[in-house]
Amino acid sequence: MLNKFRTLCDEKLYLKLITVFLVVLASLAILIPIVQLALLFGVDLMKAHDVRMKVEFGNVFFFFLFGACSIAIIWLAQKYLHKRTLADLGFRTKILTLFFIGFLVGVFMFGLEYLVLGISAQEVKFVSVIPGNSSIPAYLGYYSYFFFGVLIWNSFIEELSCRAYPIETLRKQLNPHIIFILMGVLFTLAHFVVRDFSFSFAISLFITSYALSGIYYYSRSIWLAIGVHTGINWFGFSFAGENWKLGALVRIEFYDLPTWIMDVTRPFIGICVFLLVRVANKKGLFQKI
Repeated sequence: MLNKFRTLCDEKLYLKLITVFLVVLASLAILIPIVQLALLFGVDLMKAHDVRMKVEFGNVFFFFLFGACSIAIIWLAQKYLHKRTLADLGFRTKILTLFFIGFLVGVFMFGLEYLVLGISAQEVKFVSVIPGNSSIPAYLGYYSYFFFGVLIWNSFIEELSCRAYPIETLRKQLNPHIIFILMGVLFTLAHFVVRDFSFSFAISLFITSYALSGIYYYSRSIWLAIGVHTGINWFGFSFAGENWKLGALVRIEFYDLPTWIMDVTRPFIGICVFLLVRVANKKGLFQKI
C-alpha cells in the first residue's frame, strides 16, 4: 500500500505537497499535546520559553521530549514514505567548518541589527545579569547546557523540520520560493503556540525563515543553516536575556527608540542576507566549502 502511495506522490504533485505539509505540520504541532502533558506535571511551557525559560528539570525534559518527537516524525516520513534516510537531508561533511561559518553569519546578522538600534536610540544601557557569587564550574555547566542543549538542539529541530525535509523532498518538483513561503508561514505560526501574537515579530520570523531556507537550498548543508540559526539565537539570548543560567551575558537596553526602526531593521537585514546568499551561489561559493 505504501508503494502505491509513493507512486501516486511521484505522479501527483499536489498529493506530495499535501503529504510534506502534513509531515512538517505534525513535527511542529506535536508541541501542542506536549504543552498539555507538561501542564499535568505542573510545568507551564507557555510561561517558560525562549529567553524566559527557566533551567529546571520539567522545562528541560519537555523541551527535549518535543525535539525527540519532532525528529522521530521526520525520520519515520523519510524511512516509510520516501524510502530515504535522515542523512539525505543535507548532512554533508565538514560539519564544524560549515557550522562555524554559519554561526558567524548569524551573529553578524543580529549584531548588525543591534548596531542599528543602538545608533537610533537616544540612550543605550548595558545591564549586568551574572551574579557576582556564581562559581565558575556552575556557570560553565549551565552555559554548556545552554549552548548545546538549547541553542544547537533547537536549531537542529527547526532546520530539519522546516528547511531540510521539505526542501529536499520537493526540490525537483516545485519552485523553491513557493517552498520557502509555505515553510515560512508554518515556521512563523509555530512560534506563537507558546507566545502571544505580534505582527512585527511574525514578519521578522517569516523573513528570517526565508533567508534560512535560501541558505539551505543553495548550500544543501543543514549544518550551515543550523550554524546561522544558532548564531542568531546566541546573540539574542546573550544580550537580550535576563537569565544567566540560560546564556545571558549582558542585557542591552535601548531607550527612546522609534518603533518603526525596530519593526523594519531585522526584516531588512534578512532580505539583504538572502540576496547575498543568491549572489554567493551564482559565484560558486558554496561549492568551495
